[in-house]
Amino acid sequence: MNSKAKGGSFERLVCKSLSLWISHGKNQDVFWRSAMSGGRATVSKGKVRQCGDICAVAEEGYKFSDRFYIECKHIKKAALDSFLIKRTGPLATFWKKAEKDAAKHLRQPLLIFRQNGWPILVLDRGVLKRAEWATPVMQDWTVTDDNPAETCLYRFDDWMKGKYHDRH
Repeated sequence: MNSKAKGGSFERLVCKSLSLWISHGKNQDVFWRSAMSGGRATVSKGKVRQCGDICAVAEEGYKFSDRFYIECKHIKKAALDSFLIKRTGPLATFWKKAEKDAAKHLRQPLLIFRQNGWPILVLDRGVLKRAEWATPVMQDWTVTDDNPAETCLYRFDDWMKGKYHDRH
């Protein structure tokens, strides 16, 4: 499978999982892949509401997608060790870009990623932890020198076990 097909398949899996989670198991179609895999916001210079790789296509997901800039990556090697220790590697690049793009759209970055042979993992700035949706695997560490915000790492499957509730 080529990388574009692998990425699209991964995004569809994440959309279905998020949809079932946010609808408490009732709907598989609350979220879907953004037009041009998020490129629509780039082409229109940010003048659209749709941004990131995933957007809500049903009312139940609007608050969530208005709050989070969701980026998905399925990559051969995430280099999590380089990311945590040196703040380098592909994962660091993806996270810095997600933070930058999320800020443009006044959203919180949410990076959902998978390295070949690994479980799906989620990075965020601690927003999910404060919302009590999940317990991070790692937390309270700075990822970028220019953005000292708390960053948390979650296992996606553990996160999906928590019951979604929107307190905001």
